[in-house]
Amino acid sequence: MRPFYISKNRYGYYSVRFVNPETGLMTPYKSTHTADYSEALLIAAQWHKEGTPDKQARQLNSRSAPSGSGIDINKLLTRLTDSEALTLFNALSVRFGNPALNSTPVTTPIPAPTPVVEAAPSVSDLPKKAKVIVHRKNALADSGMIPQEIANKCYEALNPECNLNLCEFLKNFWDPEKSEYIKNKRAHKKPCGDYHCKEMRGMVDRYWLPFFGEDFTVGELTEQYLEDFLQELANFRHLKGATINHARTCGATGLKWLKNKGIIHSNPMANVEAFSKSDATARGIPSEREIKELYELEWDNEVMYLAFNLSAFSGLRPGEISGLQVQDIDAEKDILTIRHSWHRTGYLKSTKTNLVRKVPVAHNIILRLLVQAQKCPGANAESFVFWSKANDYKPFLPQYYDDGFFNALHRIGVSEEERKERNIDFYSLRHFCATYLANMTDMRNVQAVLGHTTPAMTKHYADHMTDEHFNSIREIFEQSRLSIINAA
Repeated sequence: MRPFYISKNRYGYYSVRFVNPETGLMTPYKSTHTADYSEALLIAAQWHKEGTPDKQARQLNSRSAPSGSGIDINKLLTRLTDSEALTLFNALSVRFGNPALNSTPVTTPIPAPTPVVEAAPSVSDLPKKAKVIVHRKNALADSGMIPQEIANKCYEALNPECNLNLCEFLKNFWDPEKSEYIKNKRAHKKPCGDYHCKEMRGMVDRYWLPFFGEDFTVGELTEQYLEDFLQELANFRHLKGATINHARTCGATGLKWLKNKGIIHSNPMANVEAFSKSDATARGIPSEREIKELYELEWDNEVMYLAFNLSAFSGLRPGEISGLQVQDIDAEKDILTIRHSWHRTGYLKSTKTNLVRKVPVAHNIILRLLVQAQKCPGANAESFVFWSKANDYKPFLPQYYDDGFFNALHRIGVSEEERKERNIDFYSLRHFCATYLANMTDMRNVQAVLGHTTPAMTKHYADHMTDEHFNSIREIFEQSRLSIINAA
């Protein structure tokens, strides 16, 4: 697993975030304040070894006086003549308020004391710049589609009586300690995990706040403002449709709640359409050679080795791997019963299709799963096989397996650039399993093992051809060609 990731932020500087090796969770991005990648890499490595510097400590240090001037005092003293030494002594006496020596005349003029210059205010003392608002109120009028006076009506406040600050409301709405919406959902035993809430608050900071600013109110919001906002994310931020829809959901849920509570009489998001996900890059799959090398690799993480086997050779989803419990293992028949899935936001739920299925697994993997489960301090029938060291009563989050898989790919020679270009992630192993099974057995068997509700979905996952399948077809073509030639 990689200890940290580096990426360039919108200001051109490299930021770093670190990975918790026990939980798989990532820290927020922290800027290295450099646009040089090599320098940023060295800074990140130092932070990983010594810990990230405390922000407040850096500010205090910047305000304090330097610990030394860099002058070698001993070397300076050995070079001074008697006259120079006396001159220096009198100068220091004046500078620091001590009586000077007057026994020997001083030929060199004594420099006046250095005036005390007030230190410039530190960065933290300067007033913060207001967030830049990039939306244009007359965007519709500028298009020339309709006259400006008509276009301006599309930006007239829908709920002028509501003076709630939009972004402040959304952040509070997704705060589990403040939000009545979240408390109510949890009281009704409906899932709304802390991880999901944190994601939504992040959407406010990354997308809503830079666009609308801090003073924009819910009452000012209109359908046209929201259309402009989503277009901004698509055309200028170049976000994928799925990400834009997440940002849309962040606000849509809060605005719907306000409408249901009667706080606003019109929901401006009601007619704003979600984006298509057709721009998503098709997921690639590892080759058979790469799967073989991964299988023979000496994994330094038993959890990752077992997760790799369950996904590549049994087709389990990442959430189903995390949701696997001791009671789901049948060591006599070498079968796993897939009942649950652990959601990436941190709660146990049913499988994606709400189906319970049985999956055959190699005997040695079954035994190693049992050994892994028994390592849990509170191991019992309902404890998780892939328990987290941070909280042994919870499993690893499904996204944990990506980092370990990426590290394994790197070890067999698949670079990060190649992996991204081929769009390979941990879920690609399930696609590989579907592809391989589809070439070896009936589609109905594949559908049963993978837990699909329709053959069409199975075909979607298995819409690849393995090297062996291509070779077998090539042999058939060659045999046909030879038969035709010989017959002629």
